[in-house]
Amino acid sequence: MAFSVPKDIQNHPVRNVDRARQREMWWSVVVGSLFAGALLLVAWEHSQWRELGYALDRLQQERLASEAENRHLRLELATLREPKRIEGLALRYMQLVAPTQTESVVLEIVREAATPSRSLVARR
Repeated sequence: MAFSVPKDIQNHPVRNVDRARQREMWWSVVVGSLFAGALLLVAWEHSQWRELGYALDRLQQERLASEAENRHLRLELATLREPKRIEGLALRYMQLVAPTQTESVVLEIVREAATPSRSLVARR
């Protein structure tokens, strides 16, 4: 007695595509992608705020340094413009002498008033 094996055995299972499960999977991928994108956006925005904070701090430090230098330069300018200092330098290095009352002349600048426009001139 011999056993015979039939040759028509189908070893290829057929998979039926479950459309509802596939649609649910794609919705999960879309929602996950949107969530990951939102997280990346928040992380990028946070890093931008941090960089702006550092830049603002650096600019404030530069402004304070510039203001201190400006105060120093204004003080130096006021010192250099001081009339007593200029007079001392003129007397010491240029051998200039102070003028007497008879040698000094006071000049006055007389400025003429601008003529008013015709609309402002009063007529009788």
